[in-house]
Amino acid sequence: MRSNIDSFIEATLGINDVGRLKRYFESFLADLGYNIVNYHVLVEGFKSVPLHKGFRLSTFPEGYIRYFIDHKCFEFDPIMDEARRRGGPILWSDIAARPNLTAEQRAMFAAAREHKVTTGAAFSIYGRPGEVAYFCVGSTEREVDFTRAQLLELQAICQQMHLRYTELSGVDGRRKLSRRETEVLELIAQGKSNPVISATLGVSPNTVDTLVRRCFDKLGVTSRVEAALAGVAMGIILP
Repeated sequence: MRSNIDSFIEATLGINDVGRLKRYFESFLADLGYNIVNYHVLVEGFKSVPLHKGFRLSTFPEGYIRYFIDHKCFEFDPIMDEARRRGGPILWSDIAARPNLTAEQRAMFAAAREHKVTTGAAFSIYGRPGEVAYFCVGSTEREVDFTRAQLLELQAICQQMHLRYTELSGVDGRRKLSRRETEVLELIAQGKSNPVISATLGVSPNTVDTLVRRCFDKLGVTSRVEAALAGVAMGIILP
């Protein structure tokens, strides 16, 4: 356990780019058997952060991310609420089994099951004074029977991820997109496909493919939903 924490800390200290850091974090967790992760900032400067501004990373299934946003689950998610209040690691299954869940919360868990988002753990992470981040780590490929040691290991890894991300984002700032890349990102956020973007901007499909890849690389994301969320969080496009 300790060797995983040490190796993660050592590797992240050698990474000086936010995009690379996020990709390394995803691959490190995947090697441990966790293929989905969500990283969100809840509080900065002792003030709550709006959903669209707090987004940092999510490899959850796109369909579930869209459900979560469209149904404003951020406002009533019992996992997020419990993690924020308790501080220590919590299991999703423990919260899902509660008998007093609201209809909205039960529907949220039903949507999660549809996308195989059923087994995982959540943590509150504390950084600078008045700052709280939130991580969810799990798997859509297997049932995970977390031990206490595994939960504490994951919490330590997430803590280092948040600290290093904060350091790098403060030094790096947001990576600027070109005017054309920003136009592509705006259309991605509107749910437009690559062929539609090609027709709208009057450029070739190959050019659109290249622009989309550049957006993903600069934002450090791997999906269209994540690109849209990152663009809004960084202030590149409007929510």
